[in-house]
Amino acid sequence: MSTIQGGPGRGRYLIIANDNRRLRRFVDDAHRDPELNLIETIGPNDAPHTAVFEMANNKAATLQQGFQAEGVLKIEPDKPLSLFCDA
Repeated sequence: MSTIQGGPGRGRYLIIANDNRRLRRFVDDAHRDPELNLIETIGPNDAPHTAVFEMANNKAATLQQGFQAEGVLKIEPDKPLSLFCDA
């Protein structure tokens, strides 16, 4: 996993969990944080495995540091899917 660079601006980020309950708790708590804008969740309604958020790049970098210490959630930039990879 690459390190998210903080800085000016906002972006979309995927938050991924290996524990669906922990992700559900994070999504529920995120409603109280004005810096986080939930775009959608992916997976079953009662047990999503991924959430897409729009947030400041600095917030994403801060979350990544906290997630690495905890080891349950991961965050990465949301990149468009394409048929061909830029390898």
